[in-house]
Amino acid sequence: MFKTFLIQLEAEFLLMREEIKRYWLNNLVGAFVDLVYFYAIFVAVQNLAPGETLSGTSSLVLMYAVLQLVLGFYTTISFTLNQEAVRGTLEHFALARGGLLYQLFLRITALATYILVRTTFLLFVLLLATRTTLVFSSWWLMGVGVVLLTAVGLSLLLGALALYFKQIGSFFTLVQFFLIPYFLSFIQWQPYMAYLPFAPGAHLVRLGLTGGEFDREIFLLALLQGLLLFGAGLWAMAYMYRLVRRRGILGRF
Repeated sequence: MFKTFLIQLEAEFLLMREEIKRYWLNNLVGAFVDLVYFYAIFVAVQNLAPGETLSGTSSLVLMYAVLQLVLGFYTTISFTLNQEAVRGTLEHFALARGGLLYQLFLRITALATYILVRTTFLLFVLLLATRTTLVFSSWWLMGVGVVLLTAVGLSLLLGALALYFKQIGSFFTLVQFFLIPYFLSFIQWQPYMAYLPFAPGAHLVRLGLTGGEFDREIFLLALLQGLLLFGAGLWAMAYMYRLVRRRGILGRF
């Protein structure tokens, strides 16, 4: 069983590698666009206080990196479902060993590796450009972990919509416009933000990468958010999967 899992996972990594090689220009331009977005935000924030040294630059960089990480996972499942539906292979994908959710998690594992590498590269470039440094705390991976858990939960919820409606690109664009200022508002941390979605995890990432102390209460809140969103995403996917099969529209684009 485990050997079969490894073979399937290897196949997903090979598929991802071939797609990166084939569409390298699109990926390169995408990374450039992300850097331009940050530059525009950075200049806008600087213009709010012209002539002064901008404090909190490291927080701005880290919040943007967390935003990119979340947005990377944000469309992962829906993009996979849409892509398979366009190819006419969604039903085959769902009938593969382990079922739809199992295959989706294999795909997510491969794509998550690419997203993490891409975000790390983006963060490295931004740190060089802004001349800021990171101070890693011993527990920094815990902060990144809860953010990833929450991001996968959100991806599952939106994937459930894609399973039924197939084309929801405009919806993603609309939500993304709200996510950008939402995440950047976490730069100036306030106690009430601990109860906002993604906020505790984003704050933990900033603390963990700037030498901050571990906040147990914030971590528990972030973990609870992640588990609740992940559970809701699984339920939504399972419910919508039953619905589209019952209506016979699983592979209909």
